Amino acid sequence: MDTPFVAYFPRKPEEFDEVVIRGKLTDNAQNASFNFCLRPPAQWPDDQTSPYIAYHLKISFAPDGESKVTQNWKNVEWQQEQVSKNWLVADRTKPFTAVFRLLDNQVKVFVDNVQHSPDYEMDMQLPVEEIHSVELWNDFEYVEELTFRFNNARVIN
Repeated sequence: MDTPFVAYFPRKPEEFDEVVIRGKLTDNAQNASFNFCLRPPAQWPDDQTSPYIAYHLKISFAPDGESKVTQNWKNVEWQQEQVSKNWLVADRTKPFTAVFRLLDNQVKVFVDNVQHSPDYEMDMQLPVEEIHSVELWNDFEYVEELTFRFNNARVIN
């Protein structure tokens, strides 16, 4: 994808809201990014990536087949990274499902479903209610589904 796939929240997100993304990366994917973007200030051009990203998850694949997940956030400049093993998209040739649960002070990411402990977690540094869009960048072959789930059970895993 030269330009991102963008989906706009139909309303301000609240604690316990979820975003479900089903799709597939290209078979030779090198990078794929999921960005939960805040509304940029009016002075920023429309064609520039958001200078404010509340949550960023990037999957990187090395030529030897090893892969990692990097989580961080952006307040004009990129902030501290958390790097983990990639089990979100273990096989680039198969479709994946990721569920992002937004909390007031944290995001939790689940592979396939939420019937287990989160696979990734990161503290939120920017306000969840100011997120206005989800952007998917780089080596996505297709996005089959992007669903906003609101008013979910108020149970934290």
